[in-house]
Amino acid sequence: MLPVERVIGEEGLAASGSGVKLAMRLPWYRSLPFSVVEVASLEVDGRAVDLSDAQIEYNGESWPLAENGEKVDTFWFIRDSSFLVLPSLALPVDSEHEVALNLFVSPPYIPGMKRVNPQTDTLRVAA
Repeated sequence: MLPVERVIGEEGLAASGSGVKLAMRLPWYRSLPFSVVEVASLEVDGRAVDLSDAQIEYNGESWPLAENGEKVDTFWFIRDSSFLVLPSLALPVDSEHEVALNLFVSPPYIPGMKRVNPQTDTLRVAA
C-alpha cells in the first residue's frame, strides 16, 4: 500500500489511561491543515464507533474531533502520525481487532474535491 493510500499509522492501536488511541496517517502527498481532514467513520470488529467524545492528539496538542474543522493553522506533516483518542472504547491489551478507518481529505487548493480514503487492517492492542 502506498503511503498516500494509508490512513492507519504504523503505531496501530494502544490502550491508554484515556481509553484507546489509534494512529492515523495523512493520505496525501503533502502536508495539509487539520481543518481539511475529516474522520468520516471508524469501525472496530464491524461495529461503528461513536466519535462524539473523540479527541485528536498531535505534536503535544490535543483537541476535540468536533473542532478539527477549525484547526486551519495546525498542519499535519506527511511523515507524522496523529492519534485518534477514543475515551469510550475499551479494548483489552494484546487482543486483536479488525479496524476500518475512513478519512476524507479536501485539499484547499482543489475546490470541491473530497477524496475518500478507507483502510481496514487487523491490529493488536499494545500497552
